[in-house]
Amino acid sequence: MTTRDDLLRACTELIAEQGAAALSLRQVAERVGIKAPSIYVHFASKQALLAAASEVAAAALADFLRAADPGGDDPRARLLATALAYLGFAEVRPPLFALLFLELLSERRSLADAPAAGSPYRLLLARVADFLGDAHPQAEMLGFGIWSLVHGAAVLRLTHLRDFAGPIVEGTRLNLERLLDGWHPPATTPA
Repeated sequence: MTTRDDLLRACTELIAEQGAAALSLRQVAERVGIKAPSIYVHFASKQALLAAASEVAAAALADFLRAADPGGDDPRARLLATALAYLGFAEVRPPLFALLFLELLSERRSLADAPAAGSPYRLLLARVADFLGDAHPQAEMLGFGIWSLVHGAAVLRLTHLRDFAGPIVEGTRLNLERLLDGWHPPATTPA
């Protein structure tokens, strides 16, 4: 690892521990074992450090979602796997999840704005398009519904329900399946 990588890791860990508002470059430097002015060799400002950390977190989530793809020709299975992988990412990479979704605001302001090229949300939208068909006029509405469901479950699992023994992942899967049934009912065999 390089000093730059260490700074990014320290930044995400500190944000997960205390929030972005409390983050200081001095704390980041202390965690890495360098003097605060040395950060400026790698990042022009605190905002530049936060932006780079956010890019690293988004790329990690996108990689995690892609790795969960079961492959094959079943768009529904691929969509479910991608959506549920979001929960897995929140569980195994909580500092990156916190940085992306609990601390930094999205720059997207409307549905007219396309998601950023490297956005994990764009990957989900691609899975939705495969499931519904590219031309479905409300594909993003389904994408938003799925994202809201898994994000809500992930946040609850990391915060209020941290010690909850209930079947959060299984319940989320069942809710996702019912949501998908409403948009694209499964084929039935004739009687």
